[in-house]
Amino acid sequence: MSINLQQVPAVDVHCHPFVAPEKPHTVESFLNTLSLSVIPDMFTKQDISENGIVPGMNMYLQLTIRRLAQFFQCEPHIEAVVEARNQHAEDYANYTQSLYQDANITGMIVDYGYPVPHIPKADFEQTAGFHTFEIYRIEPVMEHYGAQCKTFTEFKQAYYDDLLQTLQRPDVVGLKSIIAYRSGLEVLPKDEDKAADAYATFRNDTRAAVKPLRDYCMHLAMEACTETDKVMHIHTGVGDGEVVLPKASPSLLIDMLRTPKYSQTKVHFVHGGYPWMEEAAFITSILPNVYMDISLQIPFAGHGAKRILSTVFEFAPFDKVMFGSDCFSAPEMNWLAAKLVRQDLTEILETWVERDYMDENMAQEIGEMVLYRNFERVYQDAIAACSSK
Repeated sequence: MSINLQQVPAVDVHCHPFVAPEKPHTVESFLNTLSLSVIPDMFTKQDISENGIVPGMNMYLQLTIRRLAQFFQCEPHIEAVVEARNQHAEDYANYTQSLYQDANITGMIVDYGYPVPHIPKADFEQTAGFHTFEIYRIEPVMEHYGAQCKTFTEFKQAYYDDLLQTLQRPDVVGLKSIIAYRSGLEVLPKDEDKAADAYATFRNDTRAAVKPLRDYCMHLAMEACTETDKVMHIHTGVGDGEVVLPKASPSLLIDMLRTPKYSQTKVHFVHGGYPWMEEAAFITSILPNVYMDISLQIPFAGHGAKRILSTVFEFAPFDKVMFGSDCFSAPEMNWLAAKLVRQDLTEILETWVERDYMDENMAQEIGEMVLYRNFERVYQDAIAACSSK
């Protein structure tokens, strides 16, 4: 079998910036850094077993430890790995870049709206070792103008102008919303009167649901992306511990996406709707300008990566799925995601060839599409604009 994805470059289409830790990691702090949990004391070393099992550890964390042990050439035990990691990470930029080179990660779309306080783009690019594209998160923009603008009329104009102005930057590929964390993905038709009525509540509490206002701002973001031919990224599915999970299914977006005025708007489902990836995949198969990535579910579902990839391709077109990680605190996240995708996607593609679903050339091309070619096609205008600078 000649399918080989090891030398194929990977572009991470959804991740966040990070900085070096202020001090060397302990076992507890390293696991907390890698975890989706928002509970500070999720892990306690005092309860570690003789085989290195820490209460709260799952397969994603175990895979990270095991693969890092191979990278460091140390014992595959949490304490040995953390010690080796601290030594390698003394020069954090060099360590990060060595991981990215090992995983052949060559580019990223980064949401600089998280974490807070914000990490400057130039600082993170120095750590990563390459230029990054930016996705501009709308919720901080709402909060900024909510604090500045006394009236809804002032707010809506300032907010929309900011989106349009930012989208003119060649390195900004589109907008992103985390409305699933606030009022949910069932975005109702734009109602300016109800949005105006909710504005005072929003000014007092920027994390309030205020659904009419958030839906209104979501529509303005969709309109801005439509006008500028940029991509609207929407968080779908699971996230950290604060996501409103019952309202995070991508199927809730279907009515908005079917609206005729958005028929040409490019939409990118961040996290592919996991655990509702079948719904996300189906939607990408029926709406021509909707795409999905496999971030967060890979690497955080650990050994489930192979099942996830196979499930996604039950419906999703080959040209609609992109690699991503949702890395948010440490380079091991991007690195492990790329490792898992290459390994498991190769096994899936080889099975398809063995069963005579396709030949090796097509299978190889599909693997390359997921890792970087789909990114290059969907975001070709941004790539061209930045290349010409």
